[in-house]
Amino acid sequence: PTPYVGRAHAAGVKVFHQVGSVADARRAAAAVVDVIIAQCVEAGGHVAGEVSTLALVPRVVDAVAPRPVAAAGGIGDARGVVAVLALGAQAAVLGTRFLASAESRAHPRYKQKVLEAGEGDTVRTTLFGHGWPNAAHRTLRTAFVEQWLGQEARGQESRPDEPAVGRTVVGGQPMPVLRFMGLPPNCDASGDIESMDLLAGQGVGLVGEIKPAGEIVRELVDEARQIVSQRLAGLAARGGSG
Repeated sequence: PTPYVGRAHAAGVKVFHQVGSVADARRAAAAVVDVIIAQCVEAGGHVAGEVSTLALVPRVVDAVAPRPVAAAGGIGDARGVVAVLALGAQAAVLGTRFLASAESRAHPRYKQKVLEAGEGDTVRTTLFGHGWPNAAHRTLRTAFVEQWLGQEARGQESRPDEPAVGRTVVGGQPMPVLRFMGLPPNCDASGDIESMDLLAGQGVGLVGEIKPAGEIVRELVDEARQIVSQRLAGLAARGGSG
């Protein structure tokens, strides 16, 4: 982001930059970004990193201190929020949890697949590479994905004659969804929804209900406070008395 940071700051804009490694975090810090997001391998969507949350977050925190770090990847509830705060992050980033929110524009079938999935039902692949080749991403293991695993190179070809699996509307413009496009189905999508890119992280098993986004946030905050003030404080008190 180096060429853009100065211009953004001059306009009063804060710059958040997502990284997948300590080396990239150091480059982001040198670029004077305001917040670095340590995105770990458990995350859904396009995933640059190959290291787990537990291992990567404290390393990034140590590498760029005192610059603020937010943690992303596998966080689905208040326990995950508290965990990454304990690792030194100043914030937690949740994506998959908010797919199953009332306000999310994800297709209803996409939301249902998220609710049904467990931690073993995602895969990190490059299969949906049409228009965005060689970019690893984590997606749900649908029957379509299982059929094509091991043939990821086919998804990188971006052939103009690739068959359409459906249609959607993006930015008010109708468009076909070609096979292997990395375009998750929104509520305007139609066609073979489960052959589209149903991006989700490994925390998907913690998502069990569709709720308003505000309610999700309130629950995360309230439950995190309870964990810190009751369970962790109790453990610390017992340790001190022993």
